[in-house]
Amino acid sequence: MMTKNQDEKEVRTEAVLTRNPLFKGLETFYINDIIARGEVKTWPPGSQVIIEGESGDAVYFIISGRVKVTLYGEEGREIVLSILNEGDMFGEMSIIDDKPRSANVEVIKGLECLVVNKSSFIDYMSTHHKVYMRFFAYLTGRLREATRQIGGLALLDVCGRIAHTLIGMAKEGSATKEKVVTIERPTHEELAAMIGSSREVVSRALKKMTQDGYIKIEKGRILLYME
Repeated sequence: MMTKNQDEKEVRTEAVLTRNPLFKGLETFYINDIIARGEVKTWPPGSQVIIEGESGDAVYFIISGRVKVTLYGEEGREIVLSILNEGDMFGEMSIIDDKPRSANVEVIKGLECLVVNKSSFIDYMSTHHKVYMRFFAYLTGRLREATRQIGGLALLDVCGRIAHTLIGMAKEGSATKEKVVTIERPTHEELAAMIGSSREVVSRALKKMTQDGYIKIEKGRILLYME
């Protein structure tokens, strides 16, 4: 028999998964089935959930918390590929190609995930054709986003790269009628690692962007004004 706390946790997990691109707009039985196949786990800030080079044995759906996906250069310099929040997922690539993990995933803010092991996830995908098709559309979107990021880093100045990165971090549907995009505020260090710059350069660029009216920095978020 399910306890009250277990029932509340499942309801909360279901609510978060409805925002994931694999399940958004689908009937609840698709979500209930993936929940039944997984296990909810937690990690404190600073934990390494995934380490580059290890074998991939699970997919992670973020229920709450925040993580960064990183690589490290030869001299130990950290490169942040993306920041992920509740409703996002990670770990899916190794499930598909059977190759080692391609990046590290580190917890920024206390993390709670629905963890679905490889065999259960593959079986789930083979059972639900709608989700299967959405999954490959999601992977295609990831590839397009990677191409967009590479182009932005190569062709834009620091302010342009910051704006480019913030747009990429914005959730779907976050833009208002006034063309204001709301982004959960990253630290200056995170932004610097994402655009290949230094914290000091990012701080100066953000100050200039604020003075010029392109962004507004508030507690916990950044407002980006789209022209």
